[in-house]
Amino acid sequence: MAASRQVFAQPGPEPISILEGLVVGVAEGDRITLNCLGNEIPVRLYGLAAPQTVKIDKYTGWYKTGQPYSADAFRALSTKVLHQKVRVEIRDVVDLAKGDSRGLAIAVVYQDGRNINLEMLSEGWGWVYRKYLHSGDSPEYVAAEKQARSRKNGLWLQENPTAPWHFQPRLKAPIRKPAQP
Repeated sequence: MAASRQVFAQPGPEPISILEGLVVGVAEGDRITLNCLGNEIPVRLYGLAAPQTVKIDKYTGWYKTGQPYSADAFRALSTKVLHQKVRVEIRDVVDLAKGDSRGLAIAVVYQDGRNINLEMLSEGWGWVYRKYLHSGDSPEYVAAEKQARSRKNGLWLQENPTAPWHFQPRLKAPIRKPAQP
């Protein structure tokens, strides 16, 4: 009989930085703005992909459609962290756009010791973002999503929800009211 070999998942990467601050904005169900010592830092929740929200061009009025449950995910995250003191463990920093000196921090967000990223997953407000998830974190994040699916929490009430990386938003023209005589 062949000897069995145990395979242990490697722990997630150590944070490259740990910050505390006040959440001053929620952009989507997986993005916040953290004010830390007067600096505003854009943060994306690590391991979570929330439904995409409607994108509106404020100058032209044209917009791209959002996904079902995007407003609910936004509200859930806002309720948890907006105007709250949080601790963020930054796992990575990515460029926002060419020529932009700021980066987007990819982080695990804690509020009063609660892992907000895992809460959002277990409540059904997003998918595990496996593409950028460290193998050591994978079992915990996958289990949280699986729990939400089995309980039909949040977006899992839908028969077959489309993940954000497969979503194709449609560009729509602004709705204009007819001129009044």
